[in-house]
Amino acid sequence: MSAQAAPARYSIAAIILHWTLAALLLFQLSLGWRMEELAGLSQFAAYQLHKTVGITILLLSLARLAIRIFVPRPATLKTSPALAALAGAVHALLYVVMIGGPITGWIIVSTAPIKVQTLLFGLIPWPHLPLGEGWHDPANAVHGLLGWLFAGLVVLHVAGALRHHILHDDILGRMVPRVWGARSALHAVAVVAVLGAVAAFSVARLLPFGGAAATEQAVAVPQPAPELALADNAIAEMAPQQNAATAGAEAGGEEEAVATAQAEEDEEESAAAQPEKAMPWQVQSGGRLGFRTEYSGSAIEGGFARWDADIVFSPEDLPGSRISVTVDLASVDSADSQRDDMLRGGDFFETATYPRATFRSSRITHRGDNAYRAAGTLSLHGQQKPVTLDFTLDIEDAKARATGSAQLSRTAFGVGTGQWASTDTIADGVTVTFDFTAQRED
Repeated sequence: MSAQAAPARYSIAAIILHWTLAALLLFQLSLGWRMEELAGLSQFAAYQLHKTVGITILLLSLARLAIRIFVPRPATLKTSPALAALAGAVHALLYVVMIGGPITGWIIVSTAPIKVQTLLFGLIPWPHLPLGEGWHDPANAVHGLLGWLFAGLVVLHVAGALRHHILHDDILGRMVPRVWGARSALHAVAVVAVLGAVAAFSVARLLPFGGAAATEQAVAVPQPAPELALADNAIAEMAPQQNAATAGAEAGGEEEAVATAQAEEDEEESAAAQPEKAMPWQVQSGGRLGFRTEYSGSAIEGGFARWDADIVFSPEDLPGSRISVTVDLASVDSADSQRDDMLRGGDFFETATYPRATFRSSRITHRGDNAYRAAGTLSLHGQQKPVTLDFTLDIEDAKARATGSAQLSRTAFGVGTGQWASTDTIADGVTVTFDFTAQRED
């Protein structure tokens, strides 16, 4: 291409890709460093975002490289051979970083001992590369070196651009639309570019990635409140007494009325002396059903948004009491949509085949004070195993609050197969917790 045929500035597509990639690369560099400070669910969320941004950078970089090869660009500025060689090396190495960084990250994900499905933006599946685990460590080492290389290249690239701008070389004007190409406007462009670079780098340091709030799952259970008309019940209970007293007075005067009242009192005392039979209870909205385990040594918490319970209970009639709970496994919520999709899949809950988990008590015993234990059977993932629920129950009038927990072995139920069967990354023990209120159905 001759100098005379070269355009005055880059194409609009090249300009858009240049500034977009600059922002994404700075964000990605900052995010990569921050991931080392996170743990557990927060680190998992940052890792998923890092993969999405990385693949986006790879695709945009390939498009930018194609434009550089096939679309005419401005002529190279005249400068010393040493500076020209340095500028050429910086640009070439930037393409190495923009393309090599995502590819080595892709290799790391594809060859990890435990593979996690990559979903771009949480929606688009991205395949793993068909490579052996021997690629993992070298790719990991190169990936880290490319991050540091990019940090150095950014300093050189920005310094070179500012040098040309101070020397009145129209290099910055080539990478902005014509309307901003005037010398007076380029000063503002330079300031905005520097501030934008700082902002892009800082965003990853400020993103919350859930934090403590995301890991403390307390999923509310949407259940309708029972239709109890307490005032009407009270009136209905009083009416027979009033009617009986009136009838006694009309039939035989004061003595008969006293006798009737005494008979009613004796009947009430007799009823009070008998143990209260187990009665149905209706779980109220706002309850929680959660789980807790460990992922790479860090606590992971989640819960289920949809579940219901059939409870018949009385502290005085434990043999006649029973508890039955049904959980919609597809409603799992661990504060990360990609993780939740993985939990619903074939390696874990396999909700297409086993949509629900159920617990049915076989025996409830009193452990002292307000503590109880329900022994029963849990049906999960096609397996049935004995499970024990320990809970406390605080009853006041017709309302009660139950809190408790149970310990499970996920591998005993076949939850976590293939590469997830190992307990090195995801612990075998899972703690199920619950906290809800219930209203007695009189």
